[in-house]
Amino acid sequence: MFLSSSPDARSGAFPVASGFQRWLVVGVLLLNLVMVTVGVQSLQASQTRVLKEVRGNAANLAAVLELGMADSVRRIDLGLLSIVDVLESQALVGGLSDEAIERVLQLHLARHPAVDAFRVSTRDGLLTWGKGVDRQAPVSLADRPFFAEHQAQPGARLIVAEPVMGRISKIWVVAFTRSYRDERGAFAGVVTAAVTLDHFTRLLTPLSLGPHGVAEVRHRSKALLTRYPALDGAAGMPGSLGTSQELQSLLDTEAESGFFQTQDEDGVVRIQAFRQIRDTPFMLTVAMAPGDFLDDWQRERRHTVVLLLVFFIATVFAAWMLRRYWWQIRNQGLFMQTLVESLPVPFFYKDNEGRYLGCNEAFERLLGKSRQEIIGKSVFDMAPPEIAQRYHDMDAELFERPGTQTYDWVIQRPEGLRHVIFHKATFLHADGSIAGLLGGITDVTELKQAQQELQLHRDNLEALVAERTEQLKEAKEAAEAASRAKSAFLANMSHELRTPMNGIMGMIDLVWRRMSDPLGRSQLAKAKQSSQHLLALINDILDISKIEAQRMVLELTPFRLQDVLDNMASVLAHRAEEKALQLTVAPLPEASRNFLLGDPLRLGQVLINLVGNAIKFTNHGSVAVNFRILRETATDVLLRVEVIDSGIGIATEDIGRLFNSFEQADSSTTRRYGGTGLGLAISRRLVELMGGCIGVESRLGQGSRFWFEVSLQKFQATTGDSTVELPHELPELRLRREFAGCRVLLVEDEPINSEVSCCLLEEVGLLVDLAVDGLQAVEMARRHPYAAILMDMQMPNLNGADATRAIRADSLNRHTPILAMTANAYEEDRQACFEAGMNEHLSKPVYPEQLFERLLKWLGKSV
Repeated sequence: MFLSSSPDARSGAFPVASGFQRWLVVGVLLLNLVMVTVGVQSLQASQTRVLKEVRGNAANLAAVLELGMADSVRRIDLGLLSIVDVLESQALVGGLSDEAIERVLQLHLARHPAVDAFRVSTRDGLLTWGKGVDRQAPVSLADRPFFAEHQAQPGARLIVAEPVMGRISKIWVVAFTRSYRDERGAFAGVVTAAVTLDHFTRLLTPLSLGPHGVAEVRHRSKALLTRYPALDGAAGMPGSLGTSQELQSLLDTEAESGFFQTQDEDGVVRIQAFRQIRDTPFMLTVAMAPGDFLDDWQRERRHTVVLLLVFFIATVFAAWMLRRYWWQIRNQGLFMQTLVESLPVPFFYKDNEGRYLGCNEAFERLLGKSRQEIIGKSVFDMAPPEIAQRYHDMDAELFERPGTQTYDWVIQRPEGLRHVIFHKATFLHADGSIAGLLGGITDVTELKQAQQELQLHRDNLEALVAERTEQLKEAKEAAEAASRAKSAFLANMSHELRTPMNGIMGMIDLVWRRMSDPLGRSQLAKAKQSSQHLLALINDILDISKIEAQRMVLELTPFRLQDVLDNMASVLAHRAEEKALQLTVAPLPEASRNFLLGDPLRLGQVLINLVGNAIKFTNHGSVAVNFRILRETATDVLLRVEVIDSGIGIATEDIGRLFNSFEQADSSTTRRYGGTGLGLAISRRLVELMGGCIGVESRLGQGSRFWFEVSLQKFQATTGDSTVELPHELPELRLRREFAGCRVLLVEDEPINSEVSCCLLEEVGLLVDLAVDGLQAVEMARRHPYAAILMDMQMPNLNGADATRAIRADSLNRHTPILAMTANAYEEDRQACFEAGMNEHLSKPVYPEQLFERLLKWLGKSV
């Protein structure tokens, strides 16, 4: 398109140049400011999330430590109560001998590894029985504060003393004490359990606190029992009373738990979780330094800075390229304007609706109007209607047959009529559409007058005629040459206009393509992976919630156990290969090689969970799957499946809670190996639903043996039963081979879901019609027969259940299989689909194999 022929343009001045560059700079700065703002906000949000996770981890570790200490105190108290019970019960029948009391104390000492010594005193406080007691020079407890409390209230409660240096053991201990009474119910003495501070230290050492994390256990009197890691100096000595101001402020509120933040003498900022241990005189703090957990955030910050720098360089480069191309456009426009203005003949150009876009000074002089009075007007605004209509008709003819146009014309000028020749040509947009026309006007009035004079003198002046004829011939040739030159110029100009415009638009498109960020594509791949991980988590949570709500219904279908094993191997074999593990599957017993009745999907889910866990927690060695038939009758078999690995094993105390939801043997397992803690819980529930049982045998560091037992019915095929055929060929291949070209109706209102479903169906050769709501589905079902209908449930205008009822009532597809594809996954949702007249229920997300298997089942019934 030509530039506007304004006075500024004629003088070569472009006042918009500086404005364009100014706005270009502002745009680049604003764009980078937005990116910096987004990056800073993202980093701040990420840092806040890390701090929140540190606070949560500290609270979780404090809760775990509280449970451990409370359990330890309970066990020690139970030991004391047992000793007191023996002493008091035997006092009623004459009492125990010294040897019997010593045996009782030794027995309980063996049962309680946390206790360094059990000792018993007399009513006057002399330690007479127990580890390390010297009866010739007995130690007295009468001056201990707890002794007086027990004398005042014999047999009342457990009293735990502050940490002291043991008078017999000569080490720092915490005394757990209870009194016992004689046969009259009077105070008879005190039973003590001396617990070394190392016991409390052992409770702290397994905690993963980070390089600068700290855990402390103190007596309610604020006396220090232990600190991990240990601290040199008086502040780290047992019995030290030094506490931070923040902790003291929290203690003043008498809160049982809370959080506070400190900056210790080493300059490290720590978030501390505080808890009072119920029913004990102990309190604990778990401190974690946020700086220990900010490595990922620091890496994210570096990546963000690099990304912002690359984005800044890219935008500056793009702006530079845009300015460069803008200058080319500007120079090209200036050249074309100068060229048009320098033409000696009147020149103009119009758009495809006949409005003037521009002209030169010669055209202004011809019309006797200024350029402002011409641009934007049509010939109807410039000439009488009858003359304007003739101009318009000629333009319309040229637009109808694009190219060039030349014709003679007579125009009225103040000095009289003038004979002219119009030379016109169309010009195009870059996409090939007609943009308008341009034209030039040649005045041939003198040529016409010369022809008339020659005609007047032809009869009388042959010589003059011959001379004039020669002059006219030369003039005509000159005029025709000028006309041809002008025509060639106009045609060439049209070409030259299209060429730079096409180049400009092409280069702008290239600049746009260069603006795409390849880092964005990599980040999309990582999101996909997390979603899959989240989808797996959502599927697990859905399974466990369906089981707990008693909505899990197992299928009873014929299947081959070998197919279940083959599917497990295809899913997990590559993971074993990646870790160089030997995965072996023993041959099936003879009784389990035939068709069985059960739920192969859920049975396979249990097997994949157990084998997947074995691979995950085995770093070297092997994973083996074995089978045994425990019992066989004419109708069923009791199958035992064992998964044996050489992995890290499980501590004995952790086995009891291994099959609980969200549980793993060790909290560090989640951090190292990942997982939600739901797999074994779901496996146990599924096995129990099948009427079986599941268990594990393991020792820490020596591998594990997971097993489960299920009862499966034998499949008894009836004569002529065609519904039990279980082909070994993949459903996808059978669909493509047997049902390619069948037309199905997909009813889905969500664009992304419909696109995914269409692609899956078309990959197996099916022809897909798409309806975006229930009303459209009913209308299409009444016009066309389909081999199958895949129906969403939640849709605008008409939901899937009502649409199904309408199709069953009146359509060409009253008996066509209708398969529900919906996110409603509970049993009542399945029943609602069947009550509406549907044949199948597929819960989202629908896996391709599941979709193909169900389609194969129902398409085979519909043909």
